[in-house]
Amino acid sequence: MQLQQKLGYGFIFFGLLLIVGLYFVADGGAYVFSSLLGLLAIVFGGFQLMLAKQLPARAEKHTGKHKSKKARR
Repeated sequence: MQLQQKLGYGFIFFGLLLIVGLYFVADGGAYVFSSLLGLLAIVFGGFQLMLAKQLPARAEKHTGKHKSKKARR
């Protein structure tokens, strides 16, 4: 599992934990603020998972190219 996948799942889990955990603890505006932070963490985690999914496709495209060696002086 790549680092970006771990980050993605970690942020999603943290966001869900933040929303559910502070539902019982916080009240009023504090819960709204914490739930917005949780949603931000979930969206960021989804973005990390999306990046991790695209990264291997990019790596496969560039493996066929060989860098030319510069002539030694």
